[in-house]
Amino acid sequence: MTPRCDAQLSDDDLLDYWTHAIEGVDAERIEEHLFSCYDCAARLETMASLGSGLAALVRRGHVSGIVSRSLLNRIQRDGVQVRLYALSPDERVPCAAFPGDDLLVLSLRADFAGAKTVTLSVKGPDDADIGHVSGVPVAPTDVELLWATPGDSVRRLPSTRVRLTITSDAPGAPVVAEYELDHTALTASE
Repeated sequence: MTPRCDAQLSDDDLLDYWTHAIEGVDAERIEEHLFSCYDCAARLETMASLGSGLAALVRRGHVSGIVSRSLLNRIQRDGVQVRLYALSPDERVPCAAFPGDDLLVLSLRADFAGAKTVTLSVKGPDDADIGHVSGVPVAPTDVELLWATPGDSVRRLPSTRVRLTITSDAPGAPVVAEYELDHTALTASE
């Protein structure tokens, strides 16, 4: 193995390789690099060791924010109970967190052409800030942004309307897409 990496693999490539989200030529390219590069192999080993405890962290409510599809697939394979809501721009969707839900994930579909990074703003009644994530990298070919929230956090919310807005971080901050959730708080008997 080489002592120093001149062409380091991206974290996304390592995560996709670890979660088996890529195959064929791309997987072979990464494997070849890993066999000859100590730095990248060590980063992959660290990622894999963190991943073994990921399901436990999700169940304890310690994972939230933007997640990748490959990470979502991995935690579902590890037995984490995920409730997924898919929203298209300008759509209002009813939602709730049920007792067995470890994680709620919103698939926010949008056209990211022209954006390199975006900001997701989540607002409740009276424009109360519920969540804000900025500088999220996107590619023009991306079709969704996945936002994860622990099930326990959502179960504590009262019934309310939640507004989500994705804006481009480009000058002028144009709105990429807007969505609404009608959250229903469940009673103890539900």
